[in-house]
Amino acid sequence: MTLDDRNALQEVVRYLRCQADTLQTQIEEELEVIKEAQLHLQTIENLEPEDRKIFSPRSMDVYKEKIQMTRTEKSFHEDRNKVLLERKAVLDNQITKLETVLQHQQREISAEKKRIQKQFQVFWKKLEEIISRIEKSSASIDRNPIQARQDFAIIAKTLQEAVENMKKNAG
Repeated sequence: MTLDDRNALQEVVRYLRCQADTLQTQIEEELEVIKEAQLHLQTIENLEPEDRKIFSPRSMDVYKEKIQMTRTEKSFHEDRNKVLLERKAVLDNQITKLETVLQHQQREISAEKKRIQKQFQVFWKKLEEIISRIEKSSASIDRNPIQARQDFAIIAKTLQEAVENMKKNAG
């Protein structure tokens, strides 16, 4: 996955989270309306029989209409809340899947970085060994030129192998 692809996925996740937050706000608003309607209905239904006698039969019909209207409104908001919850569940599921993909990608990137670091450590160690051999061989040039030539041949071969190894791992 390229960096642009990763950034695009992260942007999609941010957008989906924003949408989920908006839905959560709407759900909370709907729950508040449902709660208020329920409290209103409970208040009306818990009136004492004497309180109901105060109303004339004609007023009681209006009262019953108000109860029915409140129940209808409450039912509407419950249905709407159910739809919002379903939509939010779908969004949450999509967000989870995308975050999983991004996490796998991050793990792959971390593993690749570790692999490259290890290769460089091996390369630098080889390079340090070569430098050490060059210093030893340089010191022995005057005393033992044949041994120094052999050491330089080994150094050249080791250096060539290290460079080939780096090329192979880089490509």
